[in-house]
Amino acid sequence: MNTFTQFLWEHVATYSVMAAIGILAVFGVALLLCVRREQNWVRQLFLMIASLIGLLGGAKLFGAISYATYLYTRGETISFIECFTQSGIVFYGGLLGYFLTFWILSKFFLPRKRLGRDIVAVTTPLFHAIARIGCYLGRDYNDFGEIVWHPCCYGIRLPDSAFCSHFWDNRLPVQLFESAFNFLLFTVLLILFLREKKDERRGRMVYLYLIPYAIFRFVIEFFRGDAVRGGFGPLSFSQVVSILILVWIAVFLLLRKTGLIRPLPIDPYDPGVDLYRLGKQPVREPIVFYDGDNVEEKEDSSPKDA
Repeated sequence: MNTFTQFLWEHVATYSVMAAIGILAVFGVALLLCVRREQNWVRQLFLMIASLIGLLGGAKLFGAISYATYLYTRGETISFIECFTQSGIVFYGGLLGYFLTFWILSKFFLPRKRLGRDIVAVTTPLFHAIARIGCYLGRDYNDFGEIVWHPCCYGIRLPDSAFCSHFWDNRLPVQLFESAFNFLLFTVLLILFLREKKDERRGRMVYLYLIPYAIFRFVIEFFRGDAVRGGFGPLSFSQVVSILILVWIAVFLLLRKTGLIRPLPIDPYDPGVDLYRLGKQPVREPIVFYDGDNVEEKEDSSPKDA
């Protein structure tokens, strides 16, 4: 390792660098999608930037809750302030805080709300995929207080072998698996978004993202070995959140199916809405004649009395 690389490694957290790259990638893709779908990209990106406040707050809040559950299982108790300052961050909290903040802001500042929320759902796994690489390429301190490099220590132990020895402490690289899954999920959502016509089916990208990720996260948690995040009985904290997300989506879709929750109204002035398909007549602007316009009256072609 040369001097310049060592200087960066000792003063810059790898996760922070990869997270910043992920945010820039998300904003770049969101800008292209806004241009393609004729969305107001200034408002869209501004609301996405403002929603980062909810991301940071939610990630830290869930980190404190998960750390509190971990201490509770060990019979230890500390104040919430200490728990909040000593805990790390949890992706699920950042995800829900980000989505909730954008959902609230879009109700007031974004005319085409469902399209904006779809763009957020499509681009989120791209950020997660890049940030997970930074989580894997972590660093830590040894017993002497010196900075040492090693991948994130999460992941169950693997048997001793030549292949497994390539991974830190012979652990399963669950962060890389999660990164690959998010890249795949982003690709699928992007294809569906680009192929989908701009009609009444907008707004479903949020569910198409949350459902597969919640299922994947529930399964991958069995291989993380992340006891410090706490849990409830045999389930980890993230597994409980995954179950709650799936239940909430199922109940919400059921209520929409029964008509108890009405979807957002469709904007008839949206140039992509197929009004004939919806059984509505297109909006036509009235023709107004001003003074000075040359209007020729057509002769009456109906038969006249002899």
